[in-house]
Amino acid sequence: MIRIAFFAPVLATGGTQRHLQQVLGLLDPSRFAARVYTLRAGGEVEGELREAGVPVTSLAIGPRLVSARAARTVLHAARELGAERVDVVHGYQWRPALVGAIAGRLAGVPLLLASKRSLTGESRQARRAWRLIARRVDTIIVNAEALRTEGTALGMSARWTMIPSGVDVDRFADAPAAADAKAGLGLDPRRPVVGAVGRLESRKGHDHFLAAARVMLARANGLRPQLLIVGDGPLREPLERRTTELGLEESVTFTGAVRDVRAALAAMDVFVLPSHAEGMSNALLEAMAAARPIVATAVGGTREVLEGDDAGVLVPPGDADALATQILHLLADPRRAAGLGAGARRRVSDRFGARAMVARLERLYEERLAQRSPA
Repeated sequence: MIRIAFFAPVLATGGTQRHLQQVLGLLDPSRFAARVYTLRAGGEVEGELREAGVPVTSLAIGPRLVSARAARTVLHAARELGAERVDVVHGYQWRPALVGAIAGRLAGVPLLLASKRSLTGESRQARRAWRLIARRVDTIIVNAEALRTEGTALGMSARWTMIPSGVDVDRFADAPAAADAKAGLGLDPRRPVVGAVGRLESRKGHDHFLAAARVMLARANGLRPQLLIVGDGPLREPLERRTTELGLEESVTFTGAVRDVRAALAAMDVFVLPSHAEGMSNALLEAMAAARPIVATAVGGTREVLEGDDAGVLVPPGDADALATQILHLLADPRRAAGLGAGARRRVSDRFGARAMVARLERLYEERLAQRSPA
């Protein structure tokens, strides 16, 4: 039995958290025993993991990683890892990955891994941390080549492995009819719906989505599209205020966090991913599994997922006019929209299945441990 300790950020609803939840649900329990350490307690996903029987420990490390409190917390975590005889520490995002790598080294854990699932951008702290992590772990796992390219450019000297994100495609076959899904969300079933799913934070580009909405509604020629913004996060209130400033209150609905996105996706005539930066978006893969026509910004791993012209439409990041134009083209051409949705579902089924993704992780754990075992 291989014992794995995952180090994770606060377990709120988000792409990384849902990915980890998916991994934990699909790991072979006859070969792997997993537990989760989170830097801070709370979040919907934490409760769901506990309900599923996954052990979750909050380290309550505090806001600063360089402090006496943080040092005591890392030592405590190292003692627990040693007592549990953990074989693998796998950290997600830079703060948990750094804490996990240090605690794992102190505990003598045989295999240390880190997953980099988003672009680092301009954060100097994150850049320094990833360079440090790369020197202390066996392998950096990325879900898109764009992340490896950026990491190498930023000076990360690492052993890299690329494992694309995965989605349970079959789960999205059981979805309500579009009209029923719209009505269930309080939307008008007779009007088209353009939606986005994601954490409400700056890199996700919801500000440009709202700007595109204003352009789109001015040009819609009687279509009267409705906007659906699914998710929660630190920008919820600013985005709601911006909606009011733009005079879009009648046309925009904020759902907050949802446990199951299938109904929301079923309600969308077009799915939009307006991000300024992305690794590989779980929300994008779920929209593809739901056979939604997609308009997305050409950033990071999104370009890799939607390469070609048969699974979605790419536009430049930050270009609200281009975003609005392509959305309206799809709303005006249902046949093309349906073809793109079908192409997206075929692509995600062929390349980004969840079970194949977890199987690759399982092989990585076993192969790397075998390489570190004495002959």
